[in-house]
This record gives sequence, structure tokens and C-alpha cells, in this order.
Amino acid sequence: MAATAALGGLAYAFTGAGDAVGKGFQERPIACSEAMYAMGWVLPDHASDQRCTEFVGGLAGHTQSGTFRMRRADAHPWLASLPGERNRPDGVGSDSVAERKEGLALGILRPPGGLEADEVRVDVRWEGEDTAVVTFETFDY
Repeated sequence: MAATAALGGLAYAFTGAGDAVGKGFQERPIACSEAMYAMGWVLPDHASDQRCTEFVGGLAGHTQSGTFRMRRADAHPWLASLPGERNRPDGVGSDSVAERKEGLALGILRPPGGLEADEVRVDVRWEGEDTAVVTFETFDY
């Protein structure tokens, strides 16, 4: 539900109240594996409940966002393995993964794939003892 609200807010921000669709802005669902590949990443094994979207044109340029579930135990190793220049805010570990009570976060600047995004933000929320919900957004400034 939070991901849907975030996607709606993102679409609103990029379209200027939703009227840019007629001005070349397009939103389309894509496979999360395709979104990960565009960033030079690989979707984690056993990812489920995948919902990813691509925004093309208008103020959005070319951006992607999405959400999926994965095994909680695999979340930190997966984030730590993602290639790209790390955004290293204060208080993060040597792998740049921020650990919080409710989950994990990672920022990647200029991921190595063909998407040409300026930044990717990945947020992981613990859903239970075994499951994590991953949300990502790309930004093209």
C-alpha cells in the first residue's frame, strides 16, 4: 500500500497534477527483473509479489520504481552486493548499507546499467521474522 502511494505521488510530481500524459509522459508496468537489469543489477532469488513501473518522458526523463518481497536473511547480502558508486551518509557501515530497527537502506549514485539514472534509493522494511519488503526508486536529475 505504501508503495502504491509512493508511486502515485511520484507520478503526480512528474506529471504536474497528472496532465502531462498528453504531453509525452508515459507510465508502464515492467518486469522487476528488467528494471534490475537496466540498473546493472540482478533481482534476488526467490523475489515475490513483484510490482515495478517505468516512467518515460515529461519531467521524469526515464525513471523506474518498484517493490517486491524477499527473504529477510538475504536482504543485507543482496544490498551489499549491488554494484555502483555508494552514497555514504554518516553512520553507515563499510558496505554503505544503513541498518535501522525497521530495516535497511542503500543509496547508489549512477548505477552501472544502461538506465543512466543519477541515483537509486533502495529501502528494505522488515515485514516479519522471515520476510522483507524492498522498495526502490531511480532518479534522473
